[in-house]
Parts: sequence; structure tokens; C-alpha cells
Amino acid sequence: MATPSVRDRLVSSAVTMLRTYGADGFGMSALLQHSGVARRSMYQHFPDGKAQLLSAATASAGKGVCACLTATLAEHHALDALDLWMERWTSLMVASDYALGCPLAAASLSAQEYPDAAAESATALTRAAALIAAALTRDGLDADEAQTAGRVLVSSVEGAIIVARATRSVRPFDDVAEHARAVWGPRLTPRPS
Repeated sequence: MATPSVRDRLVSSAVTMLRTYGADGFGMSALLQHSGVARRSMYQHFPDGKAQLLSAATASAGKGVCACLTATLAEHHALDALDLWMERWTSLMVASDYALGCPLAAASLSAQEYPDAAAESATALTRAAALIAAALTRDGLDADEAQTAGRVLVSSVEGAIIVARATRSVRPFDDVAEHARAVWGPRLTPRPS
């Protein structure tokens, strides 16, 4: 397996730091220590500093989320895919002892100081909602209602992540999945096996 490039190590560390501490919760020294990259190397890849790195990290995280959603939604009924998404978050919360949140939410909360990172977050969250909406439409929900449902589900998942961390409970993920099934499940067409 190839060793990650300096740029990739920086982006990966920035995603982890965003997930753990938020955009304002860490400095460049902590990031450089986490990544194992020298300060001069960081500025070779990100000459505009932390703001440019956070934008790249948020874009990377957003692409990762959307790629995972795309693959899961392609293979599963929309609500089964949502169950799997909630199971992944449940596992991540427990494994990290509730330390890791969503880097997209963290970036969006830093809009005043890091507007480019917040814009990348908005792009990814909008794309995730559209992916969910397309799957719900494919599975039989009215297109307009599916658009609303996609936005509601992304908002609900982001809220569940925050509440799960605050309460140290994975129950919010179960609540999202159960509510989605109760509201939209009866109107969806089962996928053939």
C-alpha cells in the first residue's frame, strides 16, 4: 500500500481535528503534530494556511460522505441504506467514545472565520440530500416529497450526531431510522430481491 502524500496526510489530519475539536478548537501546531508534517511542507501545499486546508479537508470529507451514500443507496432500498448509515454512525460513536462528530457540521459552524470551508460543507450537505431524494424517488416516493425528505433526513442525521455526542447515547440514530420508516416507509415500493 502506498504511503499517503504530505498533502493527503494534512487533509486527513484536518478532517480528524475538525471532527474532534471543531474548526476553532485546534491550532496549526496540533495539526502538524497529528499529521507528522513539517510546517514548511504544510505551507508548500496550503500557502494560505489553515483556511485553505480546512476548505480542502471539508471538500474531501464531503466527497467521502457522498461516495459512501452513493454506493450504499445504489445497493439498497433507500430506508435500508439509511439504517446502514445510522449503524455506521452508531459504531463510530461507540468506537470513538463519542469523540468524533461530523466534519461537515464543524465546518459549517465556522462560516464567519472559514467561509470557504462552510461553503464546501453546504455543497456536500446539499448533494447528500439530493442523493437521498433520488433514491426515495426511485423507490416510489413523489419527487417533491422526496426532495423535502432528503433535506429533512440530512438535517436529522446531523442533529442526531450532535445529540448523540452531547448525551453519550446512540439512541438519536435509532430515532431517525425509526421515524423515517414510520413516515415514508408505507409509501415506498419494496425493491425486488
